Amino acid sequence: MTTIRINLLAAVFAAGLMACGAEQDQEPDQQEAPAPEATAESAEAQLVEPGVDFSGTALILNQLHAGELLATHPQMGDDTHADCFQFEATEGLDYSFTLRSADFDSYLLIGVGFCQDVLLQHENDDFEEDSVDSQVVLTATYPFYSVYVNSYEPAATGSYTLVVEQLSE
Repeated sequence: MTTIRINLLAAVFAAGLMACGAEQDQEPDQQEAPAPEATAESAEAQLVEPGVDFSGTALILNQLHAGELLATHPQMGDDTHADCFQFEATEGLDYSFTLRSADFDSYLLIGVGFCQDVLLQHENDDFEEDSVDSQVVLTATYPFYSVYVNSYEPAATGSYTLVVEQLSE
């Protein structure tokens, strides 16, 4: 299920990016009709408007970010909502990303690139025993990451906190 979820999120974000950018280069009468198998993905991708629906706020090291996952945030193919934030890392350093919520079962995804065009690499659900909080610990291999606040359960929303801590010097 995890692999399917990541592939689904990546497909939705990539399709949304293509729908908003790639077709704009063609003249209106020269646009190609979508292939039949792409029609379902295109309908799903319309739920995501890159640069509009995601917060895109920069996360600041060691600063607690308090936010709210809303029903107006992009809805994924599994009916969960997600918001995305940017984090600038120093390659070679270790970081811990912790997402906590009393309102929903948190699900944390981290990828390389911008929110609208990301290669998802890390994920976590329920890192502590008897907890629904999420945490990813990673060694930065890239200078720029996208951090997705997501819920494990469909349509779940509510308040959360997110913090990034540097673990190594």
